[in-house]
Amino acid sequence: MKAICVPLVVAGVVSLSGCGERNDAGPPTIRLGDSVCDECNMIISDERWATATIVAGPRGSEPRLFDDFNCQVGYEVEHTNTEILARWSHDHATGEWVSTEQAFFLISGELRTPMGSMVAAFTSEPGAEAASLEWPGEVLTFEAAWKRLGFVEARIHTDGVMALPAEQEHTNGP
Repeated sequence: MKAICVPLVVAGVVSLSGCGERNDAGPPTIRLGDSVCDECNMIISDERWATATIVAGPRGSEPRLFDDFNCQVGYEVEHTNTEILARWSHDHATGEWVSTEQAFFLISGELRTPMGSMVAAFTSEPGAEAASLEWPGEVLTFEAAWKRLGFVEARIHTDGVMALPAEQEHTNGP
């Protein structure tokens, strides 16, 4: 009887060892028409504009989903004490996930995005430049696009935590 119990106990311990803290900062799954934006509470219905921020939670990584780039920016600016593990955007042309920090962004008044950011992400600068032939606008890096959305005071640290510049940290006004 003991010979049977030992393998069962070992198998149980091994299977429970997978229940520890997750550290998966990869792109999440978005269920179009079902997943809800963590910033504006709108249903995410078009993956071309959908983004995600992976944050550290009490049980490991947790995705925050957004229906538009400006919702992602707004969420992160409002939650400055959140530990950011990764940011993801969809390449507008292919629908594939791309690391937001590595993406290039087209800002064009002719892009009709869910929450009015007028921003589309692309895996490469040539991809964004090619799209600008159809939707005239400006191609920007992540940092420039982030600031362009009205959050010039936001500073992105290499550890992913946002903070205000030192001269504004202790004041309520500009």
